[in-house]
Amino acid sequence: MNIAKNAIFIYDSMFSGTRSKSLISAMGEVALLCLQRGEKMFEGRQVIDVTRRIVSGMTVWPGDPGVVAERTSSISDGSVANVSRLSLGVHSGTHMDAPLHFIEGGKDIDSVDISRLFGRVLVVSAQTDVIDEGLLRPYDLAGVKAVFFRTRASMRDEKTPFWDEYPAITMGCAEYLVQSGILTVGTDYFSIELSRDNSYSVHKKLLSHEMAIIENLDLRNIEPGVYDYICLPLRIAGSDGSPVRVLLIK
Repeated sequence: MNIAKNAIFIYDSMFSGTRSKSLISAMGEVALLCLQRGEKMFEGRQVIDVTRRIVSGMTVWPGDPGVVAERTSSISDGSVANVSRLSLGVHSGTHMDAPLHFIEGGKDIDSVDISRLFGRVLVVSAQTDVIDEGLLRPYDLAGVKAVFFRTRASMRDEKTPFWDEYPAITMGCAEYLVQSGILTVGTDYFSIELSRDNSYSVHKKLLSHEMAIIENLDLRNIEPGVYDYICLPLRIAGSDGSPVRVLLIK
């Protein structure tokens, strides 16, 4: 029985046989149960962070705002607390594209279905810069919600100069992902398709099916295989994207 089902079971049992507990106290116990179960969920499992660090001056997509992370108040200077300021575009570092990024009237990042943000993911190693459907055909994608592609781009650091040529998903691969019912796709460069293709047809294909796109992952230490994943964007109302924290659980 998973956490949600356990919580519903406890909640139902609280109210089916007693009227003495208030709604607030009952829901508090449900929340506590979920937290306790959540801690046990990762016992004996390896949790791997595949998110790039946010650092001032890090490389961004050409034309995007630069990244500035700076201290505005310091205890060492007499302030009561350390306070920092962060300025960046929403497609900086490891980030998620919302449908609104390329589809006028599409969902913003705050409206992305949370079912896209966790589940089973297949990590595939792409040995060439052409990421096509042939890489996926050997795999059974039943029960897999997401696919992450690990390429040579994972070996970069946050300040490696921008590449004009980089691993990219083909339209054939995009169509295969859609046909296979994949809800989330991730790559380890700034974009899933080459910047010279100004039509951005791959983005539009995936986003028109409300597939979540995660870009700029750091998969350098990840072996191909099936993992659980969690990807959490910020709830930025009206935004076409957001930085994310992405974890793999083995």
